[in-house]
Amino acid sequence: MGTTLAGKKIKLSELRGKVVLLDFWATWCSPCVAEIPNIKRAYEQYNKDGDFVVVGISVDQDPSAVTRFLKTRGVSWPQIAAGPADISPIAKTYNVSGVPATFLIDRDGKVVAKDLKGRRLGRELNKLLKPSTKHAANLPSRRTNGG
Repeated sequence: MGTTLAGKKIKLSELRGKVVLLDFWATWCSPCVAEIPNIKRAYEQYNKDGDFVVVGISVDQDPSAVTRFLKTRGVSWPQIAAGPADISPIAKTYNVSGVPATFLIDRDGKVVAKDLKGRRLGRELNKLLKPSTKHAANLPSRRTNGG
């Protein structure tokens, strides 16, 4: 798949057995930036046992700008600086033409959901993973009338 900003090679095949969220994003994309707290919350809730992995894939031109941006946001999951989506091999593999674009991949390596935003990410993760008991009370839930 690619090499992280920290210099570590990541292969999707090596993540088989885990649930993986690929998050294509950019520092200049306000909807992408707005989703960071949601992804961060999901990462903290589901990554405790290592069963859930987030891989950020930036389509920014300047990797150093991405590194600076991530430090200010406290983002700790691996990040790949893929370059502009129109020329990035990773973005082309997933037919990404715009950001944000997310792909949720199950333990068998199959894409099971795309473009998850807000509470949809939590709902899909609840289907695939059991949240840590410590954090279960913080999970997004749908409220219904009368209850």
